[in-house]
Amino acid sequence: MYLNVTPAAQARLARYLSPQKKLILDFDDGVGPFSALGNCSLDVNFKLILVDQAMALPDFDAHFSSNIGEVYYKGYAKPQYAESMTLDFEATYFTLPLKSPHGLLSDNVEVVDLSTDSVAPTMLGTHDC
Repeated sequence: MYLNVTPAAQARLARYLSPQKKLILDFDDGVGPFSALGNCSLDVNFKLILVDQAMALPDFDAHFSSNIGEVYYKGYAKPQYAESMTLDFEATYFTLPLKSPHGLLSDNVEVVDLSTDSVAPTMLGTHDC
């Protein structure tokens, strides 16, 4: 699998990216330390989560390449991803859609920075009921 992050999305994410951070593309299925229990719907919900490079993440046991670094994910969730994906920035709606050659995987990927060098845990986008 491979994730291409467009220049527009890279510019949007630039303040969060650094070599000291590990990237996670989480398909939020209610499993793992970053999932909210009792999600209010069964909508597709992907999150790009940034954590400290040294953080142990046993749930995220697989990874794939991208043009911004290795991206970790839950191996059993592989069917939810595509072999080729693109993360873009849609300026009109201020969203980060995740696409594949077959169509839209998510109309807006949430961005969550949980690294220790962030001023406070930061989330771009919301998942509200």
